Amino acid sequence: MALFDMARRCGAYIEAAHMNYHKRDTALRDEKIVRAYCERYDIPFHKKDFDETKFTGNFQAAARDARYDFFKEVCEERKLDEVLVAHQKDDLIETYLMQKERKLGVSYYGLRQSNTIKGVKVFRPLLDYTKQDLLTYCKDHQISYGIDESNESDDYTRNKIRHHKIDKMSDQDKNALAAIIDEKNRKKEEHYRKACLALNKEKYTISQFKRIPYLKEYLFVHFDHPSASFIKEMKRQLLESKHACFEGKDICLSREYGQIFLFPKSKAFFYSFQNIESILSIEEVSKVDKSTSNIFSKPLNIPLKLVNFEFQTNFT
Repeated sequence: MALFDMARRCGAYIEAAHMNYHKRDTALRDEKIVRAYCERYDIPFHKKDFDETKFTGNFQAAARDARYDFFKEVCEERKLDEVLVAHQKDDLIETYLMQKERKLGVSYYGLRQSNTIKGVKVFRPLLDYTKQDLLTYCKDHQISYGIDESNESDDYTRNKIRHHKIDKMSDQDKNALAAIIDEKNRKKEEHYRKACLALNKEKYTISQFKRIPYLKEYLFVHFDHPSASFIKEMKRQLLESKHACFEGKDICLSREYGQIFLFPKSKAFFYSFQNIESILSIEEVSKVDKSTSNIFSKPLNIPLKLVNFEFQTNFT
């Protein structure tokens, strides 16, 4: 609500997208607060009810997925430029501490001020404000807001970190840690650029691949939420296994014939065979995995949806 009021006072053209999860008794109260603010200032109001039957697994992950699907839908229908979300400094620090506690491999510590989610630009203008700053703003400007009671429990890891670590920090502590996070991200970006400069071709010998600087930072960017142990195992298999393939968000890494190949997912990957024995040695080339409707090659262990096989018959 603080962000909503700030954006309106700035003169920005804004519309509201509110998703009601119906997970607590006060969910309808929060919806009414947003709707009343929109009616007061003649701001378009979009609302969607969370359909739990369409999502499985972790609720927080499913809720986030549904929320950003909704934001994308509104932006496309209304031809809006970006989504403003009210993450603040406490959220940034909580995210960083969660990443460290879970030993996650990440491309960025904490929260980016802007990024793209589901093809929509997301901007976080409040990362320099603490939660207390925003509560004070709402009180000073008489802005109605609701308290999410589920945040008061320790049911979620984020809540535990908030209650037992963040709430015990002074503003000076938060500012100092935020500065440390900024410096860590600066180094991450510098290391990623160096890795990109070294990864300038599609095929590498094993010794060349071993010498690529900051490869870990490169892999953190191109693979979805990998753990540090996952990246370590990926590198081990690429360097030591006879055949290995890993599919990232936008790239694939494959080891075949004693070499490592790096190619975009959208690009076809061709194999050439010089004799009939090489072809005959491939077993079950078109085995279908009925559980996922994917086709896998064996023993190459590469999803065939990523691969086009080119058979060169220059032999009799």
